[in-house]
Amino acid sequence: MGSEHGWRLRVLLIGVFTVLAASITPLPAVAPASVVEIQGLSAPQQARARSALRRYDVPLTPPVDVITADDAAFYFREVLLEDGFSDAEVTYEFAGDRLIFRVEEGARNVVGTIRVEGGAVLNSATSRAIVEAALRQETLTPFGRIPYFEHATRVASERLVAAFAQEGYLESTVRVESTPSAHRVNLEFLVKEGRRFTIGDVKVLGEGIAPEIVASLRESLGDPYRSGDEILLRGRLSDALRNSGHFQSRIRFQVERKDDATITILLDAEPGPVFRIGRLRVTGNGQVTETTFLRRLGLKEGTRYNGKAFDAALGRMWETSAFENIEPVFEPQADGTLDIKFQTEEAPAKQISTTVGYGQWDQGFVGVHYSDRNFLGSLNRFSLDAFYSAKSYGVIATLSDPWLFRGDVTGTSRAFYARRETPAYQSSIYGGALLLEKTSNLRNQTGWSAGLEWRDTSDSTVFADDQLDGALVDYRLGAVSISQTFDRRNDPLMPMKGFFLSWDGLLATEVLLGDVSFGRLRAQATYYLPLQKIQPGRAFVPFFVLNHRAGILAPFASTQSVPIQERFFLGGPNSVRSFQLDGMAPRDSEGQPGGGLLSLLWNAELQIPIFRALYFVVFADAGNLAPTLETFDWDDTRIAGGVGARFYTPLGAVRLDYGYNLIRGEGDPVGAWQFGFGFTF
Repeated sequence: MGSEHGWRLRVLLIGVFTVLAASITPLPAVAPASVVEIQGLSAPQQARARSALRRYDVPLTPPVDVITADDAAFYFREVLLEDGFSDAEVTYEFAGDRLIFRVEEGARNVVGTIRVEGGAVLNSATSRAIVEAALRQETLTPFGRIPYFEHATRVASERLVAAFAQEGYLESTVRVESTPSAHRVNLEFLVKEGRRFTIGDVKVLGEGIAPEIVASLRESLGDPYRSGDEILLRGRLSDALRNSGHFQSRIRFQVERKDDATITILLDAEPGPVFRIGRLRVTGNGQVTETTFLRRLGLKEGTRYNGKAFDAALGRMWETSAFENIEPVFEPQADGTLDIKFQTEEAPAKQISTTVGYGQWDQGFVGVHYSDRNFLGSLNRFSLDAFYSAKSYGVIATLSDPWLFRGDVTGTSRAFYARRETPAYQSSIYGGALLLEKTSNLRNQTGWSAGLEWRDTSDSTVFADDQLDGALVDYRLGAVSISQTFDRRNDPLMPMKGFFLSWDGLLATEVLLGDVSFGRLRAQATYYLPLQKIQPGRAFVPFFVLNHRAGILAPFASTQSVPIQERFFLGGPNSVRSFQLDGMAPRDSEGQPGGGLLSLLWNAELQIPIFRALYFVVFADAGNLAPTLETFDWDDTRIAGGVGARFYTPLGAVRLDYGYNLIRGEGDPVGAWQFGFGFTF
């Protein structure tokens, strides 16, 4: 009985295995492919896909068999899903010795809503801005919809974690939840801040360290701890020791995280000896003599070494632009002196450039600029500018010493000749000027200047038929001037935020060998208000501009009337845009402009981006120009409105405006077109 049962069981098992074997379709016997083609992806996409496959340990290195091809097709689709192609399909086939993958990406998902929940230390707008900036940077999408990439969301979450760590939350975590919806992926970043760490103690070990240095390092006690604070404190200690003559100090640091959420920073310093400056030498110099180099450097042998003073001296040499490289080599001596050798490589000093363009008044123009940043090996700057247009031509020569009196004052001498024609006059002008300038901020040109000027105006023609009440047409002018600027704009070429203030005064007198005596005072205030926050991924935002300019001229002594060449004019692309250049009243009976002694100008402008760097503009201008101080009348104010366009380029803005006169006087035009380059105000 048992043997019969065993026989039946063997028959049953044989039958089951037979059925299973018959139901399995074996993989086709295909020879491995020696050539792999990917159809449906661009070359950069193919390179990224192959790189991703290597991440999954499925390299498409021939020969490629069926199993590898099947795995590659699966992971190809996974990569496409990560990149936002939710409908992607990948198939493959073997054709002889070729393996062909066919990719159909389908529609790509884009990022929909972005929400950040949690994390009170950063408001939601700031957190969202960090996320969006990271997504745009990783996807190379500065404008418009952001394509969805899974790896980009990971980077964004890491940036968010880093932002919270910079506020002291070293244990913060971010979890990302993505919700697909009709080719849009809504993202929610869930933040858990954790504990906030603060600097509990800063300990400084070492002999010979001044107590005030230690006290300055401990000013950070109680501040939120940010990753890298220990490096900053080490740098501050190192700088303080360098400024005290300790050239060879060594500093080690250690960070201890306490259970009470405080951080102790330990700085172990070996200050080393105090050094004095020894012998100073220069090698590699050609046109620049060693005497000139060391004079501009401003360091004195025998004085105590000061790191801050040394860095400032080296910075002065770089600012000359006369060197490709300056490498200081320090040689400490046994007697406590520090010899310094400057290995230099001079840069090409001479340069020629040209400018060609078109202006509404000058029409076509050309300019040539020659500059020498190391004039006669003196490290002074010389330039020669020549210009020519349909209306004017001239030449200007300038020589500047950017370190006059061994300080940060620039001394400039200038000589010029020009034949100029404006809508009001034409004259030949030659003369010279001496200027002293100090710039406290190189980026935005905040600073002051003072000058002495002399010029001769001759061969003049004034187009107004009344000759301006007997004012001199040809004359000599000797004057002193002073000016100040205060610039807080975010960008000098394309400002959208901040403000600009300036004023200048000029006093012309016969005492300075001139023929005329008058005073001039001018002022400008411009304010830029962005209507949206300017961010790395949103450089072009709508913004509002308010501008005001005012000027006054007052003759004195024997001068009864200020020459027309010195007067104020209004009208044109940068003032009241409903008038052509200098075309606003007062005018004579033939409509020729005569200028004025009192000028007031107001501008308001709203710029709205319509496509990236292309802006639509709405503006209002108002101006008043009085021929004399006694005849000023508010009823002479002209008001204009208009529209325009701006296209911003790396070199500035291209502008087109039309201004319409809302208040017109006798002889005023209906309006005017204006075309120009650069910012309006």
